[in-house]
Amino acid sequence: MALCDSNKVTLIEPDAENKTEGAKRQFDWPELKPLNDKLLPVQPITLDMLPSELSGWLTDITERMDNVAFEYVAVAAVTVSSSLIGRKVTVKPKHNDDWVVVANLWGCCIGRPSEKKSPAINAVTKPLKRLEENARELYENDRKRYEVQDKITQMANKDAEKRASKLVNEGKHHDAVALLMDDSSDPEKPTCHRYIVHDSTIEKLGVILSENPNGVLQLRDELSGWIAGLNRDDRQQDRAFWLEAFNGDGAFSYDRISREDVYIKSNTVSILGGIQPGRLLPLLINQREGSGDDGLIERFQLLVYPDSAPFKHTDRAPDKLLQKKAYAVFKRLDDIEYKTEEDERPSLHFGSEGQAVFDQWYCQLMMRIRSGHLSQSMESHLGKYPSLMSSLALIFHIIQNGATGSIGKESALMAIRWCEVLESHAARVYGLINDAMASARILIHRLNKLPRAFKMKDLENKRWTGLQEKHQREQALKVLETHGYVIRDEQPGNGRPSVTYYINPACLKDTEE
Repeated sequence: MALCDSNKVTLIEPDAENKTEGAKRQFDWPELKPLNDKLLPVQPITLDMLPSELSGWLTDITERMDNVAFEYVAVAAVTVSSSLIGRKVTVKPKHNDDWVVVANLWGCCIGRPSEKKSPAINAVTKPLKRLEENARELYENDRKRYEVQDKITQMANKDAEKRASKLVNEGKHHDAVALLMDDSSDPEKPTCHRYIVHDSTIEKLGVILSENPNGVLQLRDELSGWIAGLNRDDRQQDRAFWLEAFNGDGAFSYDRISREDVYIKSNTVSILGGIQPGRLLPLLINQREGSGDDGLIERFQLLVYPDSAPFKHTDRAPDKLLQKKAYAVFKRLDDIEYKTEEDERPSLHFGSEGQAVFDQWYCQLMMRIRSGHLSQSMESHLGKYPSLMSSLALIFHIIQNGATGSIGKESALMAIRWCEVLESHAARVYGLINDAMASARILIHRLNKLPRAFKMKDLENKRWTGLQEKHQREQALKVLETHGYVIRDEQPGNGRPSVTYYINPACLKDTEE
């Protein structure tokens, strides 16, 4: 129980022997001190790393959001582009080999709640949402037309059954079968062209993908809940589905006793969302300890954790010309024809100069990976960069030149620059688990799940990843006490002193935007 008065809070802790009485504790809460962020340096994503058709529009968005990190909007724009291209056009990175890459990318924006990750992502995905709205309007019109045609068909079928019955009575079985088998009048049931899903079961998503073989984008404000859900023992089938959805080049099927079996010919899903550093840490620890070491985290190749940009107040209307120019890009990507037969879909190669650039970069990367000098996390992460570089080069080429021709040197170099920058961000992210304050960062985001006055045993019983060992819990509480997040209160007991930790109310106000 807590009695609040300005910065003074009186907490009443229940007495273990007499539940009707409590020991009052009054504290002058200290000001919260931010944890010292000793993060590895990262390289920024710059304007020249994006086609001019998008860079001006993205700059306008970041400025109007009072200088939000450019990395957030850049990753969002590239991920949206990849989802629109989907399986319609692929790339063959090697000149002679049959290795094919689908430009399907997963983007993850890391930052504290105040960094405006979600608003930045929402601003960039507006063109995709507009396409989705237009598709839904068309579907509604088609659905109404289908319902009318279906009623007429049902009437015709009833009439056909009567005529078939008469033919059977006349002994003309062959004619009756032909009459009932004639489906020329059956209307084709319309399907809704989908672009975005938010929180779908794999069963429902399977139905959506069966009707949208080019793939869709899963858009999540907060990725931690989705990833944590996949760690559950009863969700391993879901996890397998998502691991294969990343590649974008395969099929997937699942059988259920109580539901109709679903076969997904094209299992392709892009992902875009944000996550807080403290919520990412347990996932990284799971990966390091083996329980989450199946490549799920590494599939977020567009992984950025930028430095906080300085606040710059801006209040102006959006630049309509830049917006129109950018929206036209996404419309062109959407208009690329999806061909049902795989061998009819275009698969682009690098041109001679672009191939030379790729070959040199690829050989240097693979020698680094196989040298044994990288950490296991970085080795696994960089192992997916050949497909990343190829996907980026394809996306930039199509935006600037269309879905034909050879990928040139300019697009290849732009893609390599992205890989260099993204590697620095990946190093920062994986470096978090080696931080001495890692356990404290995890606990900060779990304080709201503990009683306002709690014992060490309460924390131990939670069995949270990164806080399961005694030394991790002690270290975390010591750090949070030093920084004003908790107050340690020790009272004499019959044997050992009784220690209670009280949570500073100010730290419970920090929530995701």
